[in-house]
Amino acid sequence: MQVRVNSFLLVTITSLFLLVGCSERNSTEPTPTVQLEANGDVAESVAGAVGEQSGGVIDQVGDIFELTSSIQLDKATGDGFLDHREATYDDVTGTWTVILQRERGQVGETPYGYWDRIYTVQFKDTNGQPQKFYITEGDTARSILFEIIEGSGYFKNNHKSHALKEIGGSFVATDTHKDMITVNGTYHRAAVDTLTTRNFRRTSDHVLDLTVTDLVGPRGSRRNLSQKVSGVITGTFHADIVFEGERGYAEKSVDRSIHIVLGGGEADIEVEGNKCPSDVLTGQVK
Repeated sequence: MQVRVNSFLLVTITSLFLLVGCSERNSTEPTPTVQLEANGDVAESVAGAVGEQSGGVIDQVGDIFELTSSIQLDKATGDGFLDHREATYDDVTGTWTVILQRERGQVGETPYGYWDRIYTVQFKDTNGQPQKFYITEGDTARSILFEIIEGSGYFKNNHKSHALKEIGGSFVATDTHKDMITVNGTYHRAAVDTLTTRNFRRTSDHVLDLTVTDLVGPRGSRRNLSQKVSGVITGTFHADIVFEGERGYAEKSVDRSIHIVLGGGEADIEVEGNKCPSDVLTGQVK
């Protein structure tokens, strides 16, 4: 009888973690199911906000890395930098304004996403003064200032659909003349996610504020970028949750601290001691 009870408990605990999609950092201090459910949904939204193919932080950082090549921003086509872009240069401020549109996947299929962004870009020389291009008259930029001014977008995967409400960010890339460059900065994102898992549906109207610390990646190309980037992202998450029907967890207003470690293609998202690994490329919790 004791063997049957233990087996039943093991299956129950295992099933609980599968439903939630996250694991506790300290198994000797069990967290109630309600808490785990909320944290799992937080991780789903955060994973999308970080992912490359979901238009998240890594997508924008990939643009910074790709700027550290001999791309001529005033060229409209032909360099493979962005899906579609327009760039104008202000001689007074020494700053580029870049408007881009990007699409991933096929309409009607899953996953799928499209988004547009307005960036400003400023290359700085060894003396900290603006220069027009990454390489200008033989001088390679030592740093890049990169601002996300505004944007819109949408994406969906097997677990959620995401509608972006607002976005902003401020990044500084240093050592841009070396093989590996370092990015630090802040990132703001507000969106509505519609999550459909465990046979019920809910919306998460949320705001995410992140700090990117020493995110390191290769100069010049975003190929296999998600596998090559490493660093730490921290921040805060607030969401108002609305469920369809009676089912769901008790929390309808969620506030969480976020800690993310990136490396080897994975973003290890920690939400109040519960770890949820996600795929940096797709922006989905594993």
